[in-house]
Amino acid sequence: MSKTRYKNQKESNEAIAKAYIENDYTNSQNKLLLVSKVNYGKINSKEYYSSIDDRGMNLYEFNNNAERNLMLIERYEWADFSSVTIDHSVTKSVFTFVGHGENRDITIEGKGKEVEQVIRNHSSMEVNVVKRPVWTKVLGYRSQTTWKMFMASTVYTLILLFILHALLPAATHNFIMGLALLILFLSIIGLFIGLIKPKWVLPKFKIKTRKRVLFSYLYLILSCFFIAGVFSDGESTSTPASTQVSSSQNSVTVASKKDGADSSEQKIEKNDSDKAVKEKKKQKAEEQAAKEEAKQKAEEQAAKEEAKQKAEEQAAKEEAKQKAEEQAAKEEAKQKAEEQAAKEEAKQKAEEQAAKEEAKQKAEEQAAKEEAKQKVEEQAAKEEAERKAQEQAAKEEAERKAQEQAAKEEAERKAQQQAASQHATPSSSTSSSGNYKPFENDPSDDQQSNMSCSGQIKGNKNSKIYHVPGGAYYDRTQDNIVWFCSEADAQAAGYRKSQR
Repeated sequence: MSKTRYKNQKESNEAIAKAYIENDYTNSQNKLLLVSKVNYGKINSKEYYSSIDDRGMNLYEFNNNAERNLMLIERYEWADFSSVTIDHSVTKSVFTFVGHGENRDITIEGKGKEVEQVIRNHSSMEVNVVKRPVWTKVLGYRSQTTWKMFMASTVYTLILLFILHALLPAATHNFIMGLALLILFLSIIGLFIGLIKPKWVLPKFKIKTRKRVLFSYLYLILSCFFIAGVFSDGESTSTPASTQVSSSQNSVTVASKKDGADSSEQKIEKNDSDKAVKEKKKQKAEEQAAKEEAKQKAEEQAAKEEAKQKAEEQAAKEEAKQKAEEQAAKEEAKQKAEEQAAKEEAKQKAEEQAAKEEAKQKAEEQAAKEEAKQKVEEQAAKEEAERKAQEQAAKEEAERKAQEQAAKEEAERKAQQQAASQHATPSSSTSSSGNYKPFENDPSDDQQSNMSCSGQIKGNKNSKIYHVPGGAYYDRTQDNIVWFCSEADAQAAGYRKSQR
């Protein structure tokens, strides 16, 4: 867009700025929502504008003398800030953005509510609106500065006095002026007392200082001066008007006297007829006024009836709404009760199911324990049976071996007997003087018949094995016996001891 186009159109600065901004957003992905004039906090003669879109805010500087009237100076993204504090007044709104870096203070003129709505709808920032009394939003009271509030109150009071002077009848002006002079006198006395003891003249103020006394009573004194000045003009202006009316009446009277005595009767008749006409007009006017008054009363009565009817309808609506709300509340309470009952029933069923599952699990665990115990007992019984079978087999094996050993020894004995019967020689007795030569026992001999050797060591001549008393084969050895007096004698003769 060219600069010449805007100049030829003679548009306002705001319209030119809006046109530039709309052109900038033509190819932008952001959606332009509104354009507003802003106060950027810099003391100069330049103007600043802002464009509000769904993702953030652009700040522009307006310059009539530049080639391009509008220049982008800064961009704020909503995502860069965590919260915003908004202070609305009558003509402007102050936005304080709080983010990760330093805070940003921007004053939006005229469209603060719309900007607040955009921030609420298109960002995740926490929005805090400053709540302040309505009077603090009025021009002169926003900054809460004492001298500004004093000046604003004085100006507003003067404007209000001019309005009251135009509305109130002239008959009340003298009374108001006298009252103002009385208040003026009392205010001057109160000012001097308050400068000495502020608590005496500021009973309802929390902050009781001489500064507060000075501003408060100066305001009263100035207000009384304004009242006396404004309402005194009413008296001076009313006097010349009455004088002019009386002078005009006198001129009419003088003119009438100059007409002569001959026309006095006609004038009297004319005056009588005029009086009658006036009386008739007055009567009609009174009748018309009565009709108007009756009509007005009827309209007022109708308005009252209509207002009463509307009030009754509103009351009926409110009552119906209340009943509907009560019914809805009852329905909701009933539904909640049913839901609670259903939840309790479901919970009870779940608990019963859980109890059944637990009982079933316990029964299965008990059955498993019983089965495991039975298996253990069966295993123990099986092992016991196997052990007994092994013991029985061991016994049988021992018995078999014993029988085999006995059979073997029996065979050896028989062999010894056979050999002894073939090679037997007469044996001679040995003395007990310690001769270690053994003697061969006669097969017919036995232990009881040959007691000559006290050692009682019995040897088998064929097997070269000797047996001691108490041995397993001591008594079984009957043939081919060789007696020794001691084990040393037997070992010296080449015999070995029996294993059993």
